[in-house]
Amino acid sequence: MPKWEIHDKWAARIGISKEMSDFVNLLSDFPEKSQEFMEFCEREGEEIILGLVSVHDFRRIMKIPKYLQVVFLRRQKGSEYVKAWYLHYVLDYIKMASALTVEDIIKRTEDWFEHCKELEIIRNFVMENADGILEDCKM
Repeated sequence: MPKWEIHDKWAARIGISKEMSDFVNLLSDFPEKSQEFMEFCEREGEEIILGLVSVHDFRRIMKIPKYLQVVFLRRQKGSEYVKAWYLHYVLDYIKMASALTVEDIIKRTEDWFEHCKELEIIRNFVMENADGILEDCKM
């Protein structure tokens, strides 16, 4: 995964505060260290997970860890945090999947998660800044 400095750099360029970026970096990479997230999972996680597994769809079940993070941010923190989370996710994916193009990564992310305005904003931002993002993430 890219260093958090890279995540912070691109978050700042899209207008996400350092505080938000720090929160999302920790949540994405070390969710067990986020007390607020852990409390959310204890309170609401079972209901969310049961909704995903009740349909017996393996693809949906595989979403559980990341899906819980998105639901937590949407319910507890708001749209800007969701946007920061999607940016973090896409930057990690770019670093991880060096054989894929940015377009492929964006398409797979859109296929994996539900359509939302925050992901659309991140798609447009990443596509407009693909060269610089690739340079930073491929280091």
